[in-house]
Amino acid sequence: MISEKSVKKVLAQIDPREVIDLTASLVRCNTVWDPGAGTSERPAAELAACWASQRGFDVTTEEVAPGRPNVIVRWEGGPGSRTLMFEGHTDVVTAGDRSRWRYDPFGAQIEKGRMFGRGTNDTKGNLAAMLVAMAALKAAGLPLAGAVVGGVLCDEEGMMTGVQHFIDQGHADTVTAAVICEPQDGLICIAQKGAVRARFVVNGRMSHGAMPLSGLNPAPAVALIIDGLADLESEAIEHPGKDPLLGWPSFTPTVIQAPAQGPPQLNVMPGEAEILVDVRTTPDQQHDAIRSALLELAERTTVETHRHYRELDRRLDIQRPDEISVTVEFLSDRPCTRTDENDPVVTSAVWASRRIEKEEPQFAGVPGATDGTFLWSCKNIPIVTMGAGDRQVPHQVDEWVDLDQLVNTARIYALTALHYLDPEMDG
Repeated sequence: MISEKSVKKVLAQIDPREVIDLTASLVRCNTVWDPGAGTSERPAAELAACWASQRGFDVTTEEVAPGRPNVIVRWEGGPGSRTLMFEGHTDVVTAGDRSRWRYDPFGAQIEKGRMFGRGTNDTKGNLAAMLVAMAALKAAGLPLAGAVVGGVLCDEEGMMTGVQHFIDQGHADTVTAAVICEPQDGLICIAQKGAVRARFVVNGRMSHGAMPLSGLNPAPAVALIIDGLADLESEAIEHPGKDPLLGWPSFTPTVIQAPAQGPPQLNVMPGEAEILVDVRTTPDQQHDAIRSALLELAERTTVETHRHYRELDRRLDIQRPDEISVTVEFLSDRPCTRTDENDPVVTSAVWASRRIEKEEPQFAGVPGATDGTFLWSCKNIPIVTMGAGDRQVPHQVDEWVDLDQLVNTARIYALTALHYLDPEMDG
């Protein structure tokens, strides 16, 4: 049983100003991965490494790719079998058109209890909260049954190479549970949607826009693919339907380009088109079946597009070779995750949230994938995802985080670790 004295001792080490200042410093680092513009995660990684080193943590920096370091922050709290990982990422998505922002995307401006800027919500605020929480636990000097590891990782917004490198280097081998520090508005998320990402490529034949009959336009095939994806989504809505934690499955065409490469021109009929598809799944769906359905869609589209052009050519009394082809390539496949409500890391998160928020926390699911997907699927590490920030705000213009909620998140993180690493819990 954790005493009230121990709780107060840990919470006393959390300075709200430190949470806010560290968040602001991280947000002011432009860590959009953009080699052309010369920006990467390095400034935020170096800032986090320096901050943690100054507080006596064992800090390791590893280059995942040029300009893209991971930082591993570790503290041995005491002898024991448990190691709790906190994970937060340093990369952010593009600010997009800056003229649409009311606030400087990298200014960390504060107004009416909110901090604005790219990454305030996703997820530099929660990254700062986890580091301050770890420092508070360390400074409290209480006996703990195990270690705390902070994974300050790169490339979460892309292909998640940071967490994969973390795993490949053996850092996850001793981790027994992980808290994924992402904006979930105070919810305790014990499930995550899976993802199948694919690229459809339609090959036709390029021609002058005034002479379309000398080419083969990929547009009819593109239309068939989009209709086919809508049909697959409709089927998934019927079965398996809505998941109680994760909501509805989806088949979303996100990028549609014709031509697939180079600038478009009004008087040029493209010879190739590309469609990127983001499929989000729930636990009752089978990824193998989804991949088969997408392959079948590509084959069916090829056949139906050939039929379309043969009929058109017959009506126009012309003859063109059947050169249209549709292929699909799978870019990534990430499984759904679900952690049992009775897992120790979940019960610790519930206990901590209840102590700070003074109300019963709610369980939910993450609508997207996180770095925790790989920890769960590759190393069987139970994960819980939680943190400050409105779940609808990530990647939006004028991204923001509520500072009171952010400070409370640091407190929840610290007490989660205190509970999980309680010597009486170690078994």
